[in-house]
Amino acid sequence: MKKTKSEKSDVEEKIDEICIVEIEEEYRVLWESDDGGNHIVVAFEKNCPPMAKKLLKSPFMGWRLIIKICPEGYLKVFHPLNKKK
Repeated sequence: MKKTKSEKSDVEEKIDEICIVEIEEEYRVLWESDDGGNHIVVAFEKNCPPMAKKLLKSPFMGWRLIIKICPEGYLKVFHPLNKKK
């Protein structure tokens, strides 16, 4: 039986709300895929905030969710908030 997945925009909005209000760490929401299909990646730098493991569980709104820990400065370089055109 196929699981119901929320719209990507709704999922991003909810993750933004959780990360801004509850976690208060720099993050990025990325949509990626692997052999298991499409999934959400929430990327943080240096270490995983304790609240992230409690509030961002998989499945999240029907989607597989992966928490990714990146080196310091990674998000700014590879996933900048203000992308140059």
